[in-house]
Amino acid sequence: MKEGDKLTVEIGVATEVEIDEIFEMAGANREEATGVPYERHKEEMQKAYRHSIEHGAYFLVVREEDQLAGWVQVDKSIDWITTKEIGWINDVYVKKSFRGRGHATKLLKQALLELKDRDYDEVRLNVYVFNEHAIKLYEKLGFTDVCKFMKVNL
Repeated sequence: MKEGDKLTVEIGVATEVEIDEIFEMAGANREEATGVPYERHKEEMQKAYRHSIEHGAYFLVVREEDQLAGWVQVDKSIDWITTKEIGWINDVYVKKSFRGRGHATKLLKQALLELKDRDYDEVRLNVYVFNEHAIKLYEKLGFTDVCKFMKVNL
């Protein structure tokens, strides 16, 4: 590619081949997002992905030059206080070699549009407090704090 050429970037629903790649990478993204090394991250993420897909969730992907650059899993959940169904973002990940190009922003904006088109008026996600880069992105897109989960080690 020559200097000045534009990259081909597209957002779409994941193909079966892309889903296989996402499942193969499961675990590495979870460890990065949680900051917790754990030998079973891959197995547990794959189980969570399958469960969500069985209940209607799907992956939106960003492709750069026909390569899988990142994904978001678009889902639904229930507000445990009001019992209202809400849109839910399960997973947002951009491969390290594709970061800094706005892909996460593009994915999230598309996910929000699709959830709005499905008549959701609220979308939520979880993020760990140390993940300041992700928090800034979410806030830029309009997300606000809803609650805080806390823990104590005994």
